[in-house]
Amino acid sequence: MPFVIALAPFEADPGQASVLAHQTGPMLVTGRPGTGKTAVLLERFARLIEADADPDRTALIVAGARARRDARSRLLSRVGSSLPSLRVLTVHGLAFHVVSSRTLELSTERPPEVLSAPEQFARVREMLGKEDPGDWPAYGRMLGLRGFADEVRQFLLRAQEALLTPEDVLSMAEAAGLGGWRELARFYDVYLRSLDSDGLVDFAGLVAKAAAAAGQGGPLFDHIMVDDYQEATFGAEWLLSGTGARSLVVAGDLGSHIFSFQGSTDRPLRRFAEQFQAVAVELSTNHRTQGVVRGAWFTQHTSEEHAAVARELRRVHVEEGVPWRDAAVVVRRQESHLAGLLRALDDAGIPRSIPERRVSLTAEEGTHPFLLALRWLARPEERDALVEPLLTSDLAGLSPAAARGLVRSVRSRGLPPAAAAEHGEMLMPEERAAVSDLNAVLREAEAMAGRSALDAWRILWKGLAYSRRLVDAAGASAGARRDVDSVLALSEALAAAPQGADRSVEAFLESLEAGDEGPGLSGPNEGDQGEGVRVLTAHGTAGQEFDTVIVVGAVEGDFPSLSRPEPMFDLGVLERRIPQSERNRLRLEDERRLWDVVITRARRRVLLTGSGPHGEESALAGRSRFVSELSLGWAPAPIAPFAQPLTVAEAAALWRRVLADRSSARPDRLAALDGILTLGMDRSQWWFLRDWTGTDRPLHESIRVSHSRLSRLENCDLQYVLGQELGLESPVGYQAWVGSLVHGIIEDCENGVIERSEEALVGAAEGRWRRQEFPSLAVSEAFRRLVTTTMLPAWFREYGTAPALAREKGFEFEFDGAIVSGFIDRVGRVDGGGSCITDYKTGKSRNAGKAEENLQLGIYYQAINQAEELEPFRPVRGVELVFLRDVDFRTGQIARAAKGFNSKEGPEYEEAMSKKLTGLIGHLRDLQVTENYRPNPSAECRFCDFKTLCSLWPQGQELFPVGPR
Repeated sequence: MPFVIALAPFEADPGQASVLAHQTGPMLVTGRPGTGKTAVLLERFARLIEADADPDRTALIVAGARARRDARSRLLSRVGSSLPSLRVLTVHGLAFHVVSSRTLELSTERPPEVLSAPEQFARVREMLGKEDPGDWPAYGRMLGLRGFADEVRQFLLRAQEALLTPEDVLSMAEAAGLGGWRELARFYDVYLRSLDSDGLVDFAGLVAKAAAAAGQGGPLFDHIMVDDYQEATFGAEWLLSGTGARSLVVAGDLGSHIFSFQGSTDRPLRRFAEQFQAVAVELSTNHRTQGVVRGAWFTQHTSEEHAAVARELRRVHVEEGVPWRDAAVVVRRQESHLAGLLRALDDAGIPRSIPERRVSLTAEEGTHPFLLALRWLARPEERDALVEPLLTSDLAGLSPAAARGLVRSVRSRGLPPAAAAEHGEMLMPEERAAVSDLNAVLREAEAMAGRSALDAWRILWKGLAYSRRLVDAAGASAGARRDVDSVLALSEALAAAPQGADRSVEAFLESLEAGDEGPGLSGPNEGDQGEGVRVLTAHGTAGQEFDTVIVVGAVEGDFPSLSRPEPMFDLGVLERRIPQSERNRLRLEDERRLWDVVITRARRRVLLTGSGPHGEESALAGRSRFVSELSLGWAPAPIAPFAQPLTVAEAAALWRRVLADRSSARPDRLAALDGILTLGMDRSQWWFLRDWTGTDRPLHESIRVSHSRLSRLENCDLQYVLGQELGLESPVGYQAWVGSLVHGIIEDCENGVIERSEEALVGAAEGRWRRQEFPSLAVSEAFRRLVTTTMLPAWFREYGTAPALAREKGFEFEFDGAIVSGFIDRVGRVDGGGSCITDYKTGKSRNAGKAEENLQLGIYYQAINQAEELEPFRPVRGVELVFLRDVDFRTGQIARAAKGFNSKEGPEYEEAMSKKLTGLIGHLRDLQVTENYRPNPSAECRFCDFKTLCSLWPQGQELFPVGPR
């Protein structure tokens, strides 16, 4: 509906007055940031409307959607009359208006449909997928890669923005001697013809089509004003030159040109005065500030930096009265540190707003579990790495110790780590149910993952308990509501994803994970809604101003950042070869301009913060050269305790400290006590007044054991609790991976998946070998030869012609009040009746004990005699450990530790193992009650991960023993 807004005064300086007085013809307005270029264009627009200029034929062209929204808001507040329409447009909006008005000149019945960035990316990738690799001698192998498709997509946009035809690209590439560009130019031509036949244009093509049609017919505008002209493209320059407006006023600043990586160039601004025969006006009065206070803080770690930023924002708000929305936190780019910064602001209760796109989906905590689930569905090859994050996320809620223990358990059975999502037998009942429910939902969604990301998402949302918890908690806090909002943004992004040939989860993830210049998806643009602190990237600060600006990460690598990869198809090389030294110089100039844009956003104060890499203490650790050029000295960031508290928590801590200090003056201590009482603090909640946490219940409600757990307990109580209960052991190494590989191949051979021949076994090992599991190529090759020339051939000679009765046979039985579980590698037939238990080992036999003393074989023996499902394999006539790598090169015999049983020895062995098992389970039960875990002086400690936590080792002893008082 039309608005009627009161008039606002505008006091023009001499330069601005000449802009307002300009009547006809082109005019160029330049000036540093803060000199009022945008303000005078808005005032000129308003005065033209007030002077009865036709609003439909008066246009203001701005840089983007946010600038458009801000300009419309300010104009509606400025103009004192009803406005049925307000022509505040982006360049693409202007182009669409021209194309819509010139349908007759373009010989079309309706304007072409404009492809969104994700839709254009999907179309380019689909077209590349249909190309013959033989037609691409240089890039044929890359046609199916997402990254290559994105590089081609960018080239197609940049070439159109630079007004280059396919013929231009081909001739310039041949003149420059560039290989691989011939097929690129051909594809460019095919792409343009394809869009034209379907009545489509991309954003760059829209501008080019509008520029070609703008001069056909009478002028569409009387007055045009253009802001931020330093970011124009050649296509935009051509479009403006064809509009034929009676007055054309453009404003820009060469020092603020920061979007060259997106195809813009400062050449249109440099040559505007000469090309358009324009009047030039330079604004010199700084209207933004009369002086900005600058400071620089340094911390030893990013977490300390983020905490200092959060507290400073609260201090500025409380002590200096700066509204939240008038403060900005600037980061160089959207990366991993952004999530930590957002968490620090949330933890400190700082309201925040993220005006830029593509932030919430990748940085918000609410979407992280769902993105893990989507990656699990789309990328089976990554599941081994994803399984622990998946299980410890809010989807299953396992503790890190439980998740790591579960992964170790499945690996000990020869299964890949990803199988932990399907095997929760060793977990507590509640944990087991959570993992089982998660696995069921993932299996259901997996059936849809290749066909429809939206359908897979619908299954996840409806089936996961995490979704219900999010909704239930939404009314409890602002953080919970933000989580729901971010998930809503994810669902809307899924619904808005390109509806091309590939609608899979993988296609959605690839679009989502595209780089800063790619077609990444996001939820709705937050814009400037809300009253929170603005969290912006460096490029996102362009055109904005705040009272206070805090620049986070003012260190080398961020400011300046010289490591941005060059595009694969750089149009600059068509004109001339650019040496790397010149590229670095140009990049540094770009970064210096970006830095200048960032620090000129503040009216009153700029604070620059940095931290050392990984907390390293160095006086010069990575601090930005740009800060030094401002002649600023680095100061340590303020740390607690603070003399003036800003929050209840800080006040309580300060006054408790004063109250506990017996050297403080008595009035000060009484005042602190009064303050604590005024805050309503409950001293019973102060942790240091409480005794150690205790419980009458054992650590577990039930006892579940396996050979690996009991063998660790048998070796050392401390190693058991740290490794098995708390899951602090390091991930297993490449030797364990080799063991899993060999066990898996043998099992597949026994099950008929692999042909029962030595050649097939060796071929399977070669096909499944993963070089990346090993620290070096030499180690990988040594183990590969060991597997293919020793282990598998030795197994085939011994067992290849005699199929097992059972392989990888799982069992579970109750013994002395505990549940014992595990897997038997092989149960073989014995002549005369009965069976033999075999466990394959890929380690060396020299460290093995006697078979009759081996706990693992004893548990397997008990399992066959105790578990009902293993009754067909009774009686057990023998047990053996088979060491596949230890083969006598003269006889070909495998080393083994074996024990056979007769009618007398069997019962004696069973009695001995029962006694041993009973003792270990009893010991475990006592430990879970007393929780007193001590190191074993007789333990085998060679490969223990916990020497630094063990009092028996020098590195685990106290550095500064505390003596008696």
